Amino acid sequence: MAKEKDDIEFENIDGIQVPKTTKLERESPGRTLAKTISWRIVASITTFIIFYLSAGQKVALQVITAAIGIEVVAKMLIYYIHERAWAHIHWGRYWYKNKMVRRIKLYYIRKRRNKLKSL
Repeated sequence: MAKEKDDIEFENIDGIQVPKTTKLERESPGRTLAKTISWRIVASITTFIIFYLSAGQKVALQVITAAIGIEVVAKMLIYYIHERAWAHIHWGRYWYKNKMVRRIKLYYIRKRRNKLKSL
């Protein structure tokens, strides 16, 4: 059995190396937190610019600074919870990469075996 860089075990089926294991790829809470903070910075700057240009300079600096202070904390918390909830939803994710590769390879192996049997 050969091993790759990621220490994935393979089995040899009809001369084809097929992964034995499935590699589970999920987002860590730390990554979600980093995404939350970076997105909140971008969104808050955007909000500040929009209100600053539309409301005027004197009103904007006082009101928007207070609003953004509240907005940053509230929206970061909501976004973090939202991201963690989506981390547990499997729909639309391709995190069984090796399993899919194995299925595809096994499909072609079976197809080849059936073809050889019919000869």
